[in-house]
Amino acid sequence: MLKISFSEIPTEEKWILVGRLTEPWVRELRTSWKRNHRTAKERACIVDLNEITFVDKSGERLLRVMAREGAQCIASGIYIKHILENVTTKGKGSALNRLTGFFFAAVIAAFAVRFGAQCIATGVYIKHGFERLAIKGKGSVLNRLTGFFFAAVVAVFAVLIGAATAKAQNTAVTGSVPSGPASDQALELTLRDAIKMALRYNLGAIESGENVQIARGQRLLALSNLLPQVSAGASENLQQVNLATFGLNGLRTGIPTVVGPFSYSSVDASISQTLFSYQSIQRFRAARTAEQAAQLSYQDILDVVTLTVGNAYLQIIEASSRIRAQEAQVQNARALYDRAVDQVQAGTAPRIEATRTEVQLHTEEYNLSIARNNFGVAKLALGRAIGLPLGQQFELADTLPYSDIAPLTTAEALDIAYKARSDFRSALNSQKSAAQTLSAAKGERYPTVAVNGDYGDIGPTFGHSHGDFTFQAGIRVPLFTGGRIKGDITQAAAELRQRKAETENLRGQIDYDVRTAFLNLNAAKEQVAVAKQNVELANESLARSKDRFTSGVTDSVEVVQAEQALASANDQYITSLYNHNFSKLSLARALGVARTNYEQYLGAK
Repeated sequence: MLKISFSEIPTEEKWILVGRLTEPWVRELRTSWKRNHRTAKERACIVDLNEITFVDKSGERLLRVMAREGAQCIASGIYIKHILENVTTKGKGSALNRLTGFFFAAVIAAFAVRFGAQCIATGVYIKHGFERLAIKGKGSVLNRLTGFFFAAVVAVFAVLIGAATAKAQNTAVTGSVPSGPASDQALELTLRDAIKMALRYNLGAIESGENVQIARGQRLLALSNLLPQVSAGASENLQQVNLATFGLNGLRTGIPTVVGPFSYSSVDASISQTLFSYQSIQRFRAARTAEQAAQLSYQDILDVVTLTVGNAYLQIIEASSRIRAQEAQVQNARALYDRAVDQVQAGTAPRIEATRTEVQLHTEEYNLSIARNNFGVAKLALGRAIGLPLGQQFELADTLPYSDIAPLTTAEALDIAYKARSDFRSALNSQKSAAQTLSAAKGERYPTVAVNGDYGDIGPTFGHSHGDFTFQAGIRVPLFTGGRIKGDITQAAAELRQRKAETENLRGQIDYDVRTAFLNLNAAKEQVAVAKQNVELANESLARSKDRFTSGVTDSVEVVQAEQALASANDQYITSLYNHNFSKLSLARALGVARTNYEQYLGAK
């Protein structure tokens, strides 16, 4: 059900929506909006969504239309805020306006690069686009202009591709690798079991773990430049030489023009060692620090996976609670309908009473169908995130009732977060690795000392062979490299500045995450208390309305309204419980302890 309240004054119109923004109520709201909304720049339009409990796809489309026509939507719940963010960020403006803005952005980016702006990027596509913009065009004016605009378009497309790649990385934690064939029996899945499976089979965790192995391989490659390189071999050779090839065919020395065939055997070993290379030392240190950063990033991904799986588990609990609440509503509506039918047959009530209660019954059955569908979709999302076998049936074993946590001050929470957040420690290591890479680039100017040698045993046969060897030691000093070293230093310095900026940005993000988590947690705690009182009052009101209806004092309208109020109160209570649990889990993530202390924060057994 959806309750629509509309009021207006000369300077403002206000819409208050209560209930579920789904079909067929979306059609009613659309009709009312077209009839009552007046587009005027000097007149504000407020749409209050604080009492909305669910929005389907048709509701999102209508909210998007209302926002385009000047509506200012307000909401306090996490779920509705998320819906509004999606509504306001997708599809702004017409296709022509977006295309025009795209090309203007391309031209501005091109001019900025060509006239000296320093653009920093890490992706291959983005770097390529900016490199093409930075190169001065050669050839005719037409060719230069054509290349200019094509490079600009490539750069902007590269930015868009980079954004899509980042989004794909963020959504990797919702995917997984299925963990084998499904069993015939339904699993009893606890929150602990779900998180254990996710840490093993989740796609984000797997990819991050492989990134650690890649970083380890890069460290081993850097270490190999500092260790001796030893090789050995044996060979049996058969050879014939034409001396005329070397210009010796005209000599009258008695030496034949063609020598051979002859054979010889050899066995040899060689060794080379870099005694001193400041560049190689610093690159090894940078690779070692980068491996540590990758390991910390892996730990952070495990925290993100825990948050994702915990949220999916909470959504199933919420959907299950909605089903139970809605089943109770269906039972109440059916009892009310049966009673109205009995009164109509007895001649004590008009036919309209049975019609009203029948409509209410069908509405509650429709809402129950939606709740069951949402429950099934939520279970599929959890199974997808933790790597359950395809088609595996499961039931939740934990209920996660309401529980509070020991309060922390903001200063204490920030101190914990800066020490425990793996992503922040990874950013610090990445900054240190960039500084070591810069030192390695500067070290390319330093001399390099190396030795190498080999020893072999060679002769017509191994029984008639003799040893031979060579040994070489030297020092090499770069005198002129055509700007290569300066280019490496410039690039390494830019990467270091980028890592520093990212670290400081993450420091601010941690502060924002912690403070936001505290605000959401406190608000959710208050909402639970208020929603619980609303449910008690709504139950009391419904009981009195039923008594009045049974006594013939009132008609079924009052009872239907009381049932709608109870349904709205139950939805608010279920949503507030979900928000409270999710806020506690978000606080654990903000502090960097989601994977290790999620049971403590959620009150799980």
